[in-house]
Amino acid sequence: MAMSRKLIIAMLDLVERPLGKPRWNDTITRLNRPEQTRLEALVLDPHAGWKAERLDLRYPGAAEAMEYGAFITTGVGDIDGDGRQEIVFAVTPTGGACYVMAYRFNGESWQPEPVCHELESVDFIRSMALGDLDRDGCDEIVIGTRPDGVTVLLDRAASHPSHFAHYSAELIDAKQQGAGTNVREVAIGDIGAGHDVFTTAARSNTRPKWDKTPDIEWDSMPGYIFRHHRIDDNMSGRWERTAIEDHGGMTHSRVLRVGELAGAKRVVSCSLGVHDRERQRIDPEPLLRMYTLGSNGTVTGETIGVLEKSIMCRSMAIGDIDGDGENELVVGTRSLAFGEHGKTYLYAYKYDKANAAWTRAIIDTSEPLGFRSLILADLDGDGRLAVIASDDGKGQIKAYRFRNREWHPEIILSRPNLIFCTAMGVVDC
Repeated sequence: MAMSRKLIIAMLDLVERPLGKPRWNDTITRLNRPEQTRLEALVLDPHAGWKAERLDLRYPGAAEAMEYGAFITTGVGDIDGDGRQEIVFAVTPTGGACYVMAYRFNGESWQPEPVCHELESVDFIRSMALGDLDRDGCDEIVIGTRPDGVTVLLDRAASHPSHFAHYSAELIDAKQQGAGTNVREVAIGDIGAGHDVFTTAARSNTRPKWDKTPDIEWDSMPGYIFRHHRIDDNMSGRWERTAIEDHGGMTHSRVLRVGELAGAKRVVSCSLGVHDRERQRIDPEPLLRMYTLGSNGTVTGETIGVLEKSIMCRSMAIGDIDGDGENELVVGTRSLAFGEHGKTYLYAYKYDKANAAWTRAIIDTSEPLGFRSLILADLDGDGRLAVIASDDGKGQIKAYRFRNREWHPEIILSRPNLIFCTAMGVVDC
């Protein structure tokens, strides 16, 4: 049977917040009460006019429906080693226990499968990545959480049949900044020393989120980029943590990717800008950097660029989007609505080998909420990658295709209200 490629979207649908009423920063970053958000898990078919199928997010066996909640993220991988991909969701209900569940396509419909429920010391699942860390043919699931910065590896037990699957939970790390640590992003990748886990961790949010605090020199949310490497000895589950970046103790990062860029495998991330409200400026501005790990454990960091007038890089992907055989770095920004800082960008960074320098092109621009999530995927089967990005302030998901040296956008999902697209993926089914 021929395989079909579909787009997976996980998002928070802010049903109470119509577009433009009121301003985004009043509703999203300066809100003094909880926001009711509807959790969405959608499968979109690019070969059927982007027809969307909504998946049920209740934990398998639960009686009550899961519609409104705090957060959702998703990933795609082969978690049972049968050669077919599953969709994995990590769900944080409002006032309930977090859980991880999967969906598998049986040829006619999507079937839910339980993975893990009620993890200890986890109130909020913030991030997730899938990859075959132990090279057994099955992708493991790694989640990053708060409030104690717990990073957990979920591994499927081979002795259990698929409809009674059992997953073990292995602790990779916790409390990098003590109690109140938030693991904002996790990534899995091989950059020379085997498959490792990489994380960005910071102190949990305090209000306001990214402002310079008047009574101290810097915002109270410093953080790190860490590499977690499994030690090959007789101690089962032992992980070694090393710091790749500490951002000078001033700030932290929220986005992390691993891939081949500028001729080598890299870890790529971007620091969070700090809003100096008193002087109405962002200082320091977000710094986009890539890191190379040497065989002896050394780390070399190089600056790709500065995201001027932005508060952060909100999304990132690595791939060959123009078909020349070299990977580009695609970046979506977010800004704050003051002065000249209200515009956001979807950038493509390209490395110029001849001049050993980076060039930057604009794919699209938007409002302050910006491009929260993006991926690169061959949706048409022509071997060329499209950029799929969420334009959250406009309530849209768009696909951008590079044709005749220009970017051509297509709106593939539209809502009348603000959205928070937390993650996307593609699944072959």
